[in-house]
Amino acid sequence: MPKDELTVHWKTLDDTLVATMRFQGKYNEIGDYFTKLEDVVGPHTDGGRIVIYRGGGTIEVCLPVTAPVESDEVKSRMLEGNQMLCTTFRGQYGSEEAGKALGEQFGAMWRYTIDHHIGVSEAPWREAHLGDDPEDPGAYTSELQVPMLLPKWLERFDDSLGQFAGEDIRRDVLAGSENLTPASDTDEKIAWVKGAMERLDAAVADEDTRREIVCRCAHIYPAEQIEKLKSKYEELGGLDPFMAWLKEDPGYEGAPYYRDPDRGDDVIFIDKAPQEAAKHKEATDPIVKRASACHCPIIKATILRGKEVSSTFCNCGAGWFKPLWEAILERPVRITCEESVLQGHDRCKFAIHLNEGS
Repeated sequence: MPKDELTVHWKTLDDTLVATMRFQGKYNEIGDYFTKLEDVVGPHTDGGRIVIYRGGGTIEVCLPVTAPVESDEVKSRMLEGNQMLCTTFRGQYGSEEAGKALGEQFGAMWRYTIDHHIGVSEAPWREAHLGDDPEDPGAYTSELQVPMLLPKWLERFDDSLGQFAGEDIRRDVLAGSENLTPASDTDEKIAWVKGAMERLDAAVADEDTRREIVCRCAHIYPAEQIEKLKSKYEELGGLDPFMAWLKEDPGYEGAPYYRDPDRGDDVIFIDKAPQEAAKHKEATDPIVKRASACHCPIIKATILRGKEVSSTFCNCGAGWFKPLWEAILERPVRITCEESVLQGHDRCKFAIHLNEGS
């Protein structure tokens, strides 16, 4: 391991009842909001400060509580637990410089997950305060926490297998998954996914059923982006003007999840934007190009290692777009994977079938 590589550790967090305040602002405002929150929560506090970074400047400050606390500005909810990839950070309340350092540290964690083929959940990233520095007023130490995808993916796969394939097939396909964690060796993850897809292909003959099973394991499409695109569709009054607008859409938080949308007679074709866009653009090695396009850490590693996994797995990517287009069109849609990096292409291309429900 390189000397300057990020030092990380793993932690499993339970569900936690928290009182929260959400605001649109900057890192240097967090301390003031915690002061407001603590004034309302008072003796109900049951743990240290937690900050949730929701992107686009939306920040949520949280305090664990013994009982729900509500006011005009404060709401209580259950903060979902998960397995987390963690590292420590030294912050400074009210400091713009510390805010930049926090962003850089989170960026280093993102790079770590890419380089080590670790899947990140769609849940927002967190900062859990560990304690103040008595010798430096305003300074604190915290733990940055990135939620892992694998536990949630396996839960969704488990549910969809039970729903569409039955208990015996569910048990057979999932065999060995109880030994997997986000910290498992990458080759172990590849071997399990390869075996699970082979067992699924053998046990479920119907391609549409296999597609339905795997597409329900996908990341959850951001609700804010669904709301934005549905509103724009309704504003423009139809699919043709919406498709023209979509070609220029900057995407979610400046990062488009799609590119090159194109409409056929009864279908919309759309590409998944590469995960590592700059590397994908510059790559001349076809293996590097394909791997840099892929958002799935296990398939990225599969490509780089020259291994193969059934294309059934590509339906996970199709499932990513499903809630978006079903919300826009207000009906079930069938989405198929037309091209994928797993199949040897340098991009992932999906088809949204306009006149066919799932």
